Amino acid sequence: MELAGVGAAPGIAVGPIWRHSGGSGGRRPVLDLRAAAELASGELMALAARVRTGGRDADAGIFEAQALMALDPLLLDAIDARAAEITRAASDSERAVALESIVDEVAASTADTLAALPDETLAARAADVRDVGARIARIVGGRTIELPDRPSIAVADDLPPSVAAEIPDGRLLGVALERGSATSHAAILARGLGIPAVVGVRGLMAAVSEGNGAGPVTVALDGDAGRVVFRPSDGELRRLRAAEVGRHAAGAEARALRGQPGQTADGQSIALVANIGRVEDAARALEAGAEGVGLFRTEFLFVGRRSAPTEDEQAAAYRKVLDAFGERPVVFRLIDVGGDKPLPYLRLAPEPNPFLGVRGIRLVHEHRALVLTQVRAIARAGAEARSMPRFMAPMVATVEDVEMVRAMLEEALAGLDRDGLARAQYVELGIMIEVPSAALMAAELARRVDFFSIGSNDLTQYVLAMDRTHPELAAAADALHPAVLRAIRATVAGARTTGIEVAVCGELAGDPLGSLILAGLGIRALSMDAGRLDAVRFELRRWLMADLERLAASAVAAGSAAEVRASMGSRPAP
Repeated sequence: MELAGVGAAPGIAVGPIWRHSGGSGGRRPVLDLRAAAELASGELMALAARVRTGGRDADAGIFEAQALMALDPLLLDAIDARAAEITRAASDSERAVALESIVDEVAASTADTLAALPDETLAARAADVRDVGARIARIVGGRTIELPDRPSIAVADDLPPSVAAEIPDGRLLGVALERGSATSHAAILARGLGIPAVVGVRGLMAAVSEGNGAGPVTVALDGDAGRVVFRPSDGELRRLRAAEVGRHAAGAEARALRGQPGQTADGQSIALVANIGRVEDAARALEAGAEGVGLFRTEFLFVGRRSAPTEDEQAAAYRKVLDAFGERPVVFRLIDVGGDKPLPYLRLAPEPNPFLGVRGIRLVHEHRALVLTQVRAIARAGAEARSMPRFMAPMVATVEDVEMVRAMLEEALAGLDRDGLARAQYVELGIMIEVPSAALMAAELARRVDFFSIGSNDLTQYVLAMDRTHPELAAAADALHPAVLRAIRATVAGARTTGIEVAVCGELAGDPLGSLILAGLGIRALSMDAGRLDAVRFELRRWLMADLERLAASAVAAGSAAEVRASMGSRPAP
């Protein structure tokens, strides 16, 4: 049996299944919530120290953040409020079971709030909340998790990152998840460990359950193609191992290009920049050879708080990234949240259709002070770092949206100059092209901004009218659909009327195949997760620009995404 998913970490792995479960009884329940939270936080800090000792600083940052989350007053107060319902007359065991259930329910509710946010990186943090909640619940209920006792492939609905990190070295061969995404922490951890991961595998847990009665089940993971093969044949194993040898050779060749600029074989420059979601991500991006930051998701400063961050807090965080990248460009995306699960302190009304509601730059209409403070903070950071920051407004749909953002930017700069906090200066203003109206109005919008950045993830779901997170539609919401490529082509044509730059910062930019087509369409900057820079840099250098333009023209003229992928897959590089 073979199941398809999304390749989240490259590589091949073959081994027996270890199925993650919620744990079993093993010690006396801890009935005091605060004591359980303190214990959970201590365990997570110890885990962070262990992985940092192994040189995995990015992973350590995940668990340090989780340790703080375990003591978050918002989370614990919400649990306490629910726990007040537990009758004092209940026995200790009954109270432990009830409290454990409440912890799970509150954590799930908080995670659902994060998961509904439009930004993939922030939505992936929902797994952190579930992970922390599950750890506290296990401690409250006196349960422990039995980790694999031999090298195995972990299969789960959604593997908590801290559980993955607790598995002894050498015993985690790969990860296969029914849920999750390429930006989930389980995927990030897999990439850090250098093991393959396949996520979004529909039917995975049912297939595992069906195979339990036939003895130990061996599976093969292909993290490049996004495949999970149950009981692979000898022929399949030979093919996978040959592919792994080829991947290692190509990976070494690609890594050798780090430090060199992105360009085609005939020297056409294609800037390769990074998407980052935290200050700590800057180091990883620089190590991978990023030529700058094409998308700095600033929402990390706004989530998990009782009130919005101050201007001083924001300016300090933004300056750290500007200082790290020096003269390299850094693009700050203004806060992009909203919809049916807003931040608690925004108090936005629930919406029946949040993806078409108040999100992105539309927050300015009701929360102008929030966004104005952020603009001031970014401008201050730029002045203090002696660099020119680049602003990017999300979810721009009309000319009026741009004029509103431009007026707010001018107000912020004038106010900073008047307050003596930063010298008045020109800053570059860009907009994200994520909705069809922006692509269709590209020429008019180009006259009012300094650059475009195409968010291919949202543009895909709006052009195709398909929720990219929907389990039934996610596979069809392919950014290589000709309709999406034609919207990108129209955006490039509109930008050329004034000569402004067009970048792409969605998942399509980090897909080696997608990067070729984008370059052929006229995109000259690609922003992606740092882990994808090597492969894209390597692939671009194999092609002449004239050949990429022909490939792009063929893709735009195709009838489906499948046709685009099939034709590209059968066409060797010149």
